[in-house]
Amino acid sequence: MEKKRNRKPNWTEEQGLLLAQLVNEHKGMLRGKFDPTVTSQGKRRAWDTISQTINASFPLVVRTGDDCEKRWYVLQSKAKDEIAAHKRESSLTGGGPPAKRLSQVADTVFQVLGHSEVSVTGLPTGIDRSMMQALEMQQR
Repeated sequence: MEKKRNRKPNWTEEQGLLLAQLVNEHKGMLRGKFDPTVTSQGKRRAWDTISQTINASFPLVVRTGDDCEKRWYVLQSKAKDEIAAHKRESSLTGGGPPAKRLSQVADTVFQVLGHSEVSVTGLPTGIDRSMMQALEMQQR
């Protein structure tokens, strides 16, 4: 007879925020390119350190380094969607209520990803098409 796998409880907002803050503290190791100082063992130790800190703060549920790493990628994806929606709402015209503020988790994830993340902010040297048209008209 097969054993039924016990699921862990879902991550809370507070656990996700703590995870994002801890990843921000260890981003040099976790997001760095592999070199003699940034190794897969170093990244594994960083995830284990993060999981130990989360387990110390929230002792009712034991999270592993793999759990934390998987949750980080989910947080990243959700935050990118939230940031894109916020950016879309912010650029709308016609008045109306102001765009909602980013959640703390999305804001922290954005700090970790940096403003150069192409999927979040676009090309840093890119020019808007309407700006190009205005420049062309000015040159005529």
